[in-house]
Amino acid sequence: MYPVADKLPNEIERAAFVEALALIGTDQQDEFYSFCEIGKLLSGFSKSMVSLIDSTHQCVLSGISPEPDEDRSWPVEKSFCQHIMADIEPTIVYDVSEHPIFGMHPNVVSGKMTGSYCGFPIRTSDNLVLGTFCLGNDKPKEISAEVISAVDNMVKNLGAYLQRQSAIQRDNSQKLLLGLKYLQEHIPKMTLTELITIIEFRNGTMNTEAELKSLQKLLLVSKEGKLTDNGAQLLEKLHLFDQSFVSKKTDFTDRTAAFDALFEDL
Repeated sequence: MYPVADKLPNEIERAAFVEALALIGTDQQDEFYSFCEIGKLLSGFSKSMVSLIDSTHQCVLSGISPEPDEDRSWPVEKSFCQHIMADIEPTIVYDVSEHPIFGMHPNVVSGKMTGSYCGFPIRTSDNLVLGTFCLGNDKPKEISAEVISAVDNMVKNLGAYLQRQSAIQRDNSQKLLLGLKYLQEHIPKMTLTELITIIEFRNGTMNTEAELKSLQKLLLVSKEGKLTDNGAQLLEKLHLFDQSFVSKKTDFTDRTAAFDALFEDL
């Protein structure tokens, strides 16, 4: 029987982080394709894959394979990768059929899965394992220490990238929440339809006369069809309107410093 790996000590926190990324179940093939291509080119292996592992499943974000598998997720208990999540160093297996654990996998026993496997845990800077970057080849294939090191460094960058994405998502969610609280406090009569209308107005979408009148009553749009100060402030609070240039007084006493100051916010 194929053994199931023990859960990591920080499993709850780890899985929650992965699920909060909200990438599982979405089409990320193009987003992470370059990582797969680089790993494949460096190693000479025929298959590469970026996957996330939540509390129950391993889910493929992007992959390269001669025969793409339509099944993009499977129970983590059935995966190779469950056994490498606790390892700091990459797991390099020349022949999966001879591995003491992987050799017991049903697909290996049946002969459906053969050859070499390389697994690299994708980690954040504070050591949360988000998933794995895997290389595979149907025939056993050697891989050099230099290539292993290069791929491992790339996977570290992949972990940092996912961690930055998480931070951006949290930041954007917080900004949106603060913006909606501002709207609730200062324009309590504004409806969801009117909020959509002003966002469409900001994006240059043509609005009906009735929609514009609704915004004019809220003093968000002028009679001339221009955004008012109140409207601009609301969009700024919702982080949908940024002032590209901020007024500054520059005396040009130090010409070099003054010139640089003009462009510091660009």
